[in-house]
Amino acid sequence: MRRQSPDKTDIAIIGHLQSDGRRAYTTIAKDLGISEAGVRQRVARLLRTNIIQIVAVSSPLDLGLIWAQVHLRVEGERLEAVAEEVAELPQVDYVSICAGNFDIIVGIVAHDREELMHVLVNHVRTIPGIVQAEFLLNLKILKDTYEWSPGEGPERS
Repeated sequence: MRRQSPDKTDIAIIGHLQSDGRRAYTTIAKDLGISEAGVRQRVARLLRTNIIQIVAVSSPLDLGLIWAQVHLRVEGERLEAVAEEVAELPQVDYVSICAGNFDIIVGIVAHDREELMHVLVNHVRTIPGIVQAEFLLNLKILKDTYEWSPGEGPERS
């Protein structure tokens, strides 16, 4: 089954939920001029197709945790296998296959330096196919927002 792309109404609903994930469907419906049932059905579809998630977001640093990134360069044929293997680690909160100087970006949240070292040395480092790793420790987060919309930005021709 092909995933349906979000339309303008879906994007408007997403915008409301980005501002307040607990906003009442009645409020969203009234603002958009559609029925509450319509909002409910659209949100259910967006959730079911993994276009959106509604979760509580917190900063690991504000919770007293260590938050690091590891940038990995990987042998080409092992790219997806390495990404999948690293994604299975419980301390990993983010995995992205990307283009540029590195192939994979990994976010790691640990309770202390010992746990971080254990994950890096005993798990990430042992994954076959990794040819280079660069470690970054997040010290202070200046901006971390989930409020953006695919409907905004410069016009495309």
